[in-house]
Amino acid sequence: MSRAKLTLSICSDGENWRLWDEFLSVTKRGIYLQSSDWLKSYKAYGFQSFLILAKNAQGSILGGMGVVLAQTGPFKVLICPYGPILNESDPYLYQSLIEEFKMEGKRKGAFLAQISLPFDVQNTGCFPDHFISNELSELNISESGKGVLFKYVTGIDGVRAVKLNYEGKGYDPVFENYNSGCRRNVRKSSTFGHEFLLAEEEKEIREAYAVIEANAENQGYAIRTWEEFGPTLLDMVKNGACLIAFCKNQDQIKGALVVFQFGKKMHYIMGGTLREEVDQKVGHFLHDQIIRLGVAKGFDFYDISMGGSDGVVRFKEGFGGQVIPLNDTRYWILKPGYFWIYQKLMPFVQRNKRVIASLLSKSR
Repeated sequence: MSRAKLTLSICSDGENWRLWDEFLSVTKRGIYLQSSDWLKSYKAYGFQSFLILAKNAQGSILGGMGVVLAQTGPFKVLICPYGPILNESDPYLYQSLIEEFKMEGKRKGAFLAQISLPFDVQNTGCFPDHFISNELSELNISESGKGVLFKYVTGIDGVRAVKLNYEGKGYDPVFENYNSGCRRNVRKSSTFGHEFLLAEEEKEIREAYAVIEANAENQGYAIRTWEEFGPTLLDMVKNGACLIAFCKNQDQIKGALVVFQFGKKMHYIMGGTLREEVDQKVGHFLHDQIIRLGVAKGFDFYDISMGGSDGVVRFKEGFGGQVIPLNDTRYWILKPGYFWIYQKLMPFVQRNKRVIASLLSKSR
């Protein structure tokens, strides 16, 4: 691809966001982390979002990235949580977008530019259409640092991909790829009379998310509050990008999952179940039902996600997913003096991040 065939632009208007979401939905490299609703959700913290797009002479999108500009007073950070997204692994297109990202960081006055790159870093060869070719992995990033320096807008460091498409053979080979314990628990879950539902109305979505919030509190980890994340979920459900799945039994919600669907794949984001005296295998039931839905939609894989305690990881491993580690997050320090001050302030910020986020959102 030559420079004459490529136009780069910085934009934040509604029409380009719409075109970008359409692009994400049709390319297998599309992902929720780049969707307009997800990026705009950071407005709750007082952050801005916009697009860096590459278009051809006809105005069609060839690739790009959605980015977030985080700002506290004079301190600015430009972050791309996952990208760039390309419709083909073209070296010139990739280099042009990375260079434009760095230049835009300088133009915006950021002291740090940070990007999470979508490379299958171990060359697993799994689902290659969903990731950028590793042949591009070192282009334009040789002078960058490795690691996550700004932790409030982050990407993913890998996927645990449960294969869904066995050349039209349906659900059976997917189920057979579960380990024996998982298959047993999925079968057992069907004996309790569970009902699988997808929340569509705000009341149902709120009730399902309340179960997830309660589970997070009981297990001692933090998730976004409904006030922070609820509007985004409502918009994404309405747009068809998000599924709020829940299990109901005897008119009570027993568990819920938040799942995003982009680019012929599904990503599990968060979930929770009620802790009861009799384990009704609600988690097994919900994930298996989502997997069945993904098979019916013709998706390539279900990312059941990487993280969690040892017990949670064993649970996820039961569904037979392939771990695909992604490239390290990279960064460029654009203003060393500001970066030095930032490092000194970080311990205070980490201790008071909820209060600071609240103050920032009120000041916008």
